[in-house]
Amino acid sequence: MKKKALIIFTTVTWLIILCPFAILGYINYQKHSLKNDVYAYLLEKYQEDDILEIDTTLTKASYHFTTFVTFRDEPDQKYEYIRVDKEIRQASPNPNEEEEHLYKHLDFNR
Repeated sequence: MKKKALIIFTTVTWLIILCPFAILGYINYQKHSLKNDVYAYLLEKYQEDDILEIDTTLTKASYHFTTFVTFRDEPDQKYEYIRVDKEIRQASPNPNEEEEHLYKHLDFNR
């Protein structure tokens, strides 16, 4: 009986220790994967020098991974990219027709 309790205790302890690492590993993998996919998607349309910053995060509001891209010629504007059905799509900004001229890098293939 003692041996069985020790095995159960050891197993539960290891699960408690390993689960957070597995979750963090999954999050880091997803972030890295999305960032690389968005970067490859952008390089189909832009030069590497056009991209100022790429930041991928897990959004707390929707629990989705999102990549925010800042372009060198528009440093005050962030464009949001997401993965939908294994395709990269621009999620925001979503300006109305009157404001479209304010954005240089809108992707109309959303």
